[in-house]
Order: sequence, then C-alpha cells, then structure tokens
Amino acid sequence: MGATLGVLVLALGCRGGSERQAHLVVGTVWAGAGAQALQRELIRIGHDLGPVNVEVRSFTSNALLDYLNRSQPREGREPLDLAVVPHDWLGQLVQREIIGELPAERVLVLRQRLVGQALQAVSEGRRVFGYPISAQVLALVYDPALFGYPPRSIEEILSTRFPPGVLPFALDITDPAAMAPLVGSLQGTLTDADGSLLWRTATVAQVLARIAPAWRTPAGWRACRGSDLESLQVQLFAQGRLASFIAGPWLLQALEDSGRPFAVMPIPPLGSATSPARALVGYQCVVVSRESRWGDIALEIGARLLRERTDERINRATRRLPVLLRAYESKHGLAGPGSFGFLRALEQGQFVPATERWSEGFEQARRQLESLASRSLPPAPGDVAALLAGSRP
Repeated sequence: MGATLGVLVLALGCRGGSERQAHLVVGTVWAGAGAQALQRELIRIGHDLGPVNVEVRSFTSNALLDYLNRSQPREGREPLDLAVVPHDWLGQLVQREIIGELPAERVLVLRQRLVGQALQAVSEGRRVFGYPISAQVLALVYDPALFGYPPRSIEEILSTRFPPGVLPFALDITDPAAMAPLVGSLQGTLTDADGSLLWRTATVAQVLARIAPAWRTPAGWRACRGSDLESLQVQLFAQGRLASFIAGPWLLQALEDSGRPFAVMPIPPLGSATSPARALVGYQCVVVSRESRWGDIALEIGARLLRERTDERINRATRRLPVLLRAYESKHGLAGPGSFGFLRALEQGQFVPATERWSEGFEQARRQLESLASRSLPPAPGDVAALLAGSRP
C-alpha cells in the first residue's frame, strides 16, 4: 500500500437512508459451512440493526477479485458493499480506490481488542483498511508416540529411526507457503527491499536437497505432491504410516476424528539455519467498498463481526484461528491442544506483505514448484537445482 496514497476515509453518512430498507451485499470466497456461518451471523446483525437485509454471494478467488475491480456503478454492475478477502489483497484494493480507510474511532476500538500482528497486517502506518476476523498459519503436526520430545530441527525428524513403512515427514512441495519457513530460515528473510518475495532458486534447491529423505522414495514423493494431498497425509498419519507433516488449522477436526494422538508445534528450522523458520500468517478481513450506498451500516456490520461470540462461531465453521485478544485470554475458540500449537506458530510467524509484487512473486514460486512436482517419479536429488532453473539435467 503505497505511502503516496491519499487518505480515503469511508463516508459515515447513509445515503438515501429514507428511500428504502437497506440491502447490503457481501462477497466472499468462503463456501459450504463457512459461507453458511457468515450468512447466519449477518442475519443476526441485520435484524439487530433494524432490520437490514444482508445478502452473501460466494465467488472463486479470481472471480471475487475481478468483481471488486470491475464493480463500479458506471459499468452497470451492482457493487459489493462489503467483502471478506485475504489481507494481502488490500494493497491493490487501496491503490485502485476500491476500499477506504476505517474511521479513527473504529481503529481505536480495534487497537484495544485485536492481536497486534492482525492489526499490523491490515495497516499502513496508523491507517487501517479492514477488520481482521480470522488467521491461518502452517505448523508441524507430529505423532508424540514416535518422538521422545518435540523435534528441534527438520534433520532431527529425518534422522529418527521409525518402524518399517513409516514415512518421517511430509509437506506440499508445490505450495510456497509450506516451503517458505525453511527457505526463509536459510536466507534470513523472505522479503526483498521493495516488498517482493525473496525466493532464490539456489536456496529452494538447497532446501529440497536437505529434505530429500522425505520425498526421494515413490511413497514419499506421493505424500509430498499430487491430488487430494491433505486427505492423504491425514490418512497416512491416522494409520501410523506418517510421523509428521506440515498442516493448517483447518485439519484439526480431521486429526481429532482420526483418534490418533497428535501434537502441534511451530515448524522447526533446518539444522544449520541462521534464522528461525517463521511460517507465513494470513488473515481474512472484512473490507468496505467506497461505492456502498450504506457506508455507515457496512462499517457497523464489520465491527459486529468481531464481537467475541460471533467471531468464535465463524472461526469454528471456517476452521481458522481467532484474532481477538479476549479469545486467547478466555480460551474461547481454542478447543484442544492442537489450537495452542497453531497459536504458537502464529505468534512466531510473519504476516504476508500486502503488495502486488509479493503476490506476483508468490505465484511465480508456485509455478516453479509445480513444474518440479509434475514428474510422476521423484527426481534425483542432484538434479533438483537444474530442474528448478527450468533446464533438464
């Protein structure tokens, strides 16, 4: 979010409030239980406000971003009043004047109620552009029966002697978010001076070479890439055939239902890393369109979605982590020991910069990793660097 942007404070006046009953449209990429939970909470809020009709529309990620970018009234399309978006979209939404800055009195309340990093993620200096409502972060899930103590490094996991047929470690090697903590621990940082992703091919190759014991066999290769990967990893873990893997909080319910004991901790670094393995933290936030007819009502809806019980119900449905200080103090919304492990990962993590440069670099990194993982059989560890560079050994 460029420093040269002017302050775009959302209007507090409700234009045409006496014309008709307010009808607001909320866009989201959530589907299923998440979208249903959001709709239920918005119905409650709309009723309390007087009444207000609130409609939820679900989009794919690309479709929502496109709709926000194109939903100006002059194009003949009904604008969204609010949207639930990843916080790393904020930079481009602010730059294109699609959303505005929250009023100072709203920000003051957020500063008192939110985890500090959550507010930073939606801010530029003292300007705040959204209401964070949930967080997500990757962490290490491991079988405590197979480890005498929490592993201190990835190499410690890979060198542990497990029963025959047990894979030591798995991660999605096509996902830069899963690879980023290890890449960053060797590079010292993941962010370049201009806010773009620092993703050196040589470092990525070094990471893949160091974790080769996890993927160099056909069984290990399948556990680290391919379709329906999270379901496969949970299944292998539940069967005692996978000792540890990198996962998100959305898998907590499946892990609990598996009946197998598990523990969660921040992702450990590579053994010789000079920096900690800091996972990327993403936030879902509510933003208000500058084109909304009902700016004051939209702002109030965003604020009410952050009420403790409301936020807890939404996070339970979406399987994400809370952002309210009170949630952690009261332990509401933190069911089970796995939640605390993800909380530790969140506290030690780093939020994704809200810049287009970062997003573009992240997608380039994804394409690079997907190209490597498209092979049906694992490559020789010595060939990885050349494959990542786009050449054949």
